[in-house]
Amino acid sequence: MLSYLEALLRALRPAFSRQAAFVWFVVVFAGFLTRTDLYGVSSIIRALDLAPAYYPSVLHFFHSSAWTAEALYRHWWMWLAAQQPIVRVAGRLVILGDHTKQPKEARRMPRLTTLHQDSETSSKPSYFRGHHWGCLALLGQALSKCFALPLWAEIHPEELPESRATRLVHAASQIALRLQTSAFLVLDAFFAVGSVFQVAALSGDRLHILTRAKKNIVAYQLPRPPRQRGRGRPRLYGKKLRLLSLFDTRAPEFFTLQTVLYQQKETVRYLVLDLIWKPVKGVLRFFLIESSRGRLILISSDLTLAPLDALRLYTARVAIESLFATLKNLLGGLAYHFWSKYLAPVSRRPVKSSATPPTSCRPQQTRNTLAAIHKFLAVQLILLGSLQLLAARHANDIRRHAHCWLRTPCGNVPSEFVTRTALTNLLRADIRGLAKNWITQLILHCQTSAPHPTHENTPESGLREDKVA
Repeated sequence: MLSYLEALLRALRPAFSRQAAFVWFVVVFAGFLTRTDLYGVSSIIRALDLAPAYYPSVLHFFHSSAWTAEALYRHWWMWLAAQQPIVRVAGRLVILGDHTKQPKEARRMPRLTTLHQDSETSSKPSYFRGHHWGCLALLGQALSKCFALPLWAEIHPEELPESRATRLVHAASQIALRLQTSAFLVLDAFFAVGSVFQVAALSGDRLHILTRAKKNIVAYQLPRPPRQRGRGRPRLYGKKLRLLSLFDTRAPEFFTLQTVLYQQKETVRYLVLDLIWKPVKGVLRFFLIESSRGRLILISSDLTLAPLDALRLYTARVAIESLFATLKNLLGGLAYHFWSKYLAPVSRRPVKSSATPPTSCRPQQTRNTLAAIHKFLAVQLILLGSLQLLAARHANDIRRHAHCWLRTPCGNVPSEFVTRTALTNLLRADIRGLAKNWITQLILHCQTSAPHPTHENTPESGLREDKVA
């Protein structure tokens, strides 16, 4: 397992322009893996038993100009493309996309906006201050378990020239172009708008959209060609159809098949229609599916997609929700505390979205703080993807080294929690035993050597993180 992890980390070396930055990347990666609390950068010092004098060095790593989150993502994509658990449907990769919101009470944190709470939990406030993250993941599968391998994440500001929905489509198109392959982008009903399909159409046949439709959706049949050309413009749309009502009015036309839905065998009724959708002024494929879970309408820009493949892709979208839960609750990937003293303080109370954003007396320093937040999450996403790949490849070794009791076993493929526990046990055993493992030697060097008071070991002026007592 450690050999595979070492090969992965070495594959990311070209993303760093300096060797020192790469060494700190390995140390921070190991710190995020072994830490027992989620209190920002200081948790890395405690987890690896580093000297407190190294805190400025670790903090400076996230503000360093020797690497960017974008470059790290690009090399991570190249590594993922060559892995075995990657799922392909009709020769295409499957990219999952969604948004998540993270509340933040900081007054000097860049790009904080007022967000609306979509959750149905009554204990949460209706509006709060925080960050709106867009995320993309690659669908992987080991045995019968599907998981979302993280690809990219970004804070979506309010002043984007494009909508938050189309921003994800642009990012997915760039990933497919970078990997020189075609892909399906699977989304939820929030993305069932015409602009999403129009942006995907600009990529040609490289990117196709599959999304769930809203319940009130309507579409039009293809117009019948006139028997004799008359005066006026030919009809562009045929008969108007309310798709939700077709489950009852056209019930005899539905087909029936046996399939596995959310790991359970079910009998599914379906109907496939190629109809014109006004928001895109073109033909899309609509899947009307009925199961024991209710009625579902899917839209695809691929007119050759089979109904069983469409259902399989959309049911796999739940994996990105599991990614968000693991990222937040297990790894603490969104528990960052970076802020800039040059940014004007704002109220913690939710304000109108049209309010003037806070200004900075040093915009470049504030942009560096924002970049540090993206770098923090980039390392966390790569750590999460590494745990998923190790669980798919070394399931037996992980169970042998985890030494943890589970009331409910997690199946043939270990969970991220079990995988992280096994890796933590291995790293700590190597550190205690003074093993000659490459990762362990870097950590031991930071434990035994004292930092020099140079510019490389001090954070940039004006860039700080909240310290937790």
